[in-house]
Amino acid sequence: MEYSQTVPLNHQFGFKKRMFEVDPRIANENILLVDLHLSQVYFKNDKENPWFILVPKRSNVSEIIDLGHEDQLLLMEEINSVSQFLKEFYRPTKINVANLGNIVTQLHVHIIARFETDRAWPRAIWGTPTTQFFDQVEIENIRSNFIDYVL
Repeated sequence: MEYSQTVPLNHQFGFKKRMFEVDPRIANENILLVDLHLSQVYFKNDKENPWFILVPKRSNVSEIIDLGHEDQLLLMEEINSVSQFLKEFYRPTKINVANLGNIVTQLHVHIIARFETDRAWPRAIWGTPTTQFFDQVEIENIRSNFIDYVL
């Protein structure tokens, strides 16, 4: 078994196992859509650039290489599923997939639909303020469509 899937070594010495928690900056600034096998899927409310964030449910992981081999494969499958969903439902010019972690070090992967007409094209979308938002009905439709598509 991989380290990320087992009880940490220090558990045998009476320390409590640390449970998975999503960084509050991800949890508070985005909408939790669904739990996949490996990751929690968050949605950034950005109507101009539909934007998903995968957060693998593993503690103390900041890089993809910190995941065990099986988890790395699962993460790629989940990235592919989200990317296919974006491609089919939004028909973007490009899909950006990024794992930066300079501010939030917890491993998370951004999957963003980009369009030649978006606010930052062709530059990076990071740091550009969102000006168009989905309403609650649209968000629930996205959630429903996403769940139907990937599960």
